[in-house]
Amino acid sequence: MRKPLLYSGIIGLGLLAGSCQDDNDSQPAVELLNTRWKLVQIEETPISVSSYSDTFRSYIRFTSGPNRTEGLAPCNSFGGTFTLGSSPGVLSISGQSSTRATCAAQSLEDKYLNALPRTAGYEIRGYELRLYDASNTLRPLLIFQKAE
Repeated sequence: MRKPLLYSGIIGLGLLAGSCQDDNDSQPAVELLNTRWKLVQIEETPISVSSYSDTFRSYIRFTSGPNRTEGLAPCNSFGGTFTLGSSPGVLSISGQSSTRATCAAQSLEDKYLNALPRTAGYEIRGYELRLYDASNTLRPLLIFQKAE
């Protein structure tokens, strides 16, 4: 009589541990979504944090529900779509539609908006989001910090 109860307890613990593991795997996606990510680096170029610069307010946000992106580049607001892969850390971003104003930081904006659809994966460490292309998982395309 005691053996079936013991085995069912072990199986129940195994199922519970398995369900906890799944929650941990999806945690980065939860952190990614509905968070305002402030742009701090485009490829090798750090972004100025001066409130006098055109780049100061640049950000991206990934909204859940309909998987949409929205953001602000140095000169223009933009938006598009994204898809999370079935494996943790897999992310693809569509080409972004944007307004058409120009500014002194236009070349940085072009790099930013051109890097987004090249994204194949992401990593979140603490308050930092890094987007990577398919060819290089060591050097990120874009780096963001969680906005306060």
